[in-house]
Amino acid sequence: MAALPWKKSSAGTRVYLSVAAVAVMAVSIVWLSPSGHASAYGAADYADVNVTYNGKSFSVQKVTVDLKDPYLRVEPVEAQEGIGHVESLGSIAERSGAVAAVNGTFFDAYEADDSSRYPNGLMLSGGTVIHSGGNQAIAVGSDKLPQIIAMKTADSVTVQRGSAKPYTFTAWGVNKYYGAESTDQVVVYTKEFGPNVAFGGGTKAVVDESDRIVQLTTGSAAIPEDGYVVFVGHSANNRQYVLPELHVGDTVKLGQQVTAGSVTSGGYEWEAALGAGPKLLTNGAVDIDYTRDGFTDPKITSAAGVRSFVGVDGSKRLVFGNVSSATIGELAGVLLQLGLTDAMNLDGGASSGLYANGTMVRYPGRLLSNALVVKRYDKPQVQIAVNGNFVNEFRGFIQGETTMAPFRGIFERIKATFQWDGNQRVLTAQKGGTTIVLRPNDPYATVNGAKVKLDEAPTIVDDHIYIPLRFVTQTLGAKVDWNQNLYRATVTIP
Repeated sequence: MAALPWKKSSAGTRVYLSVAAVAVMAVSIVWLSPSGHASAYGAADYADVNVTYNGKSFSVQKVTVDLKDPYLRVEPVEAQEGIGHVESLGSIAERSGAVAAVNGTFFDAYEADDSSRYPNGLMLSGGTVIHSGGNQAIAVGSDKLPQIIAMKTADSVTVQRGSAKPYTFTAWGVNKYYGAESTDQVVVYTKEFGPNVAFGGGTKAVVDESDRIVQLTTGSAAIPEDGYVVFVGHSANNRQYVLPELHVGDTVKLGQQVTAGSVTSGGYEWEAALGAGPKLLTNGAVDIDYTRDGFTDPKITSAAGVRSFVGVDGSKRLVFGNVSSATIGELAGVLLQLGLTDAMNLDGGASSGLYANGTMVRYPGRLLSNALVVKRYDKPQVQIAVNGNFVNEFRGFIQGETTMAPFRGIFERIKATFQWDGNQRVLTAQKGGTTIVLRPNDPYATVNGAKVKLDEAPTIVDDHIYIPLRFVTQTLGAKVDWNQNLYRATVTIP
């Protein structure tokens, strides 16, 4: 990893910081990707091809994306009103600023209540589980390389009251609902679920951004923007062991585990994942095992139908799209001929749809609960790692010649204290003997009372404050390494 090349420039209300100027190669219309393919910045390569397999012709619409492109990022996206609701694929794509999108994991498409059409597969975005599960999955790590791998999630909740011994209990899942008859369920609901949790038969513990319980209610509970709700069903077991441990003011910590293949971690190194299946290809060979992947429905195991797929080609690029009426075996054969090395089936039939470069290539026959989206950004996105910890919640970005980084993502990881004064619009942070004062849109900061000129003024993006990266290195004596291939700034702060 090379040292970060600084280049001096001429020269909100969530707490995030922007730091230091990065010398960036001049942005031209065409770039040479790490795979050696020339591509327009922020573009998706679309192709409509015919493939003959076992004497049968198949029509394939596919999108190919190099995720090393700093303007692009892949993520699963739920319907606008939240998990369980539905939306058109075109609306999901346009709302997300997508350059390309395909229908995602299976969901309860035939549920009469269109607010209860819950997805069946796991979804993970920015290192955080937004829908728990266990499936074969398309996953992208911090190396920006897509892969098909078996993944499963596990979650726990730890509550502490003052100096009392912490109490930990298992959560059944994240943003799922197991039905009124499952009185023993414990589920965590985040903002991706929607604005509130209204299910009866349980107590809702509302946890705010400070990780403290601010409300306990059996009625409808609003999900805080930066918090969550823990739903505890009223079973005899929960009434005896769990509910007595919950009090307003208690500190709560969520435990998240993600197992990918044989490796279990906190999951924070995964940028995105979406589970479906069955798996189709592994390392350039057909790999279909319905028992392993948990499929028994003849619509999957034997019938032919319109299929959607996602996979990886020989250049480690992401590929997804639709194939005309095919069995799972035929789908695998077609994708092998197209040069994919690893692949997985997605939801299909009336759910199959594809969006590419501003156009609906194939319209699904129904509204969808989720989609796999490749989002295009207006500015190059920068990965940030601090003292070996990947900042997965948000990326930084390059503004002019300055790298802007999320304040909170950096300062939380170095255990600094900080406070936002919304009335005065002032952010104050302390680390050791250093006190920093910042104001959005003000090109000057104050460090231990001294005025310091910034390369760029702090800016608020999506309610988060970003500051120039070089300011962090200058102020805290940090070392920064730059990886041009990954557009990653690795910050080491003593």
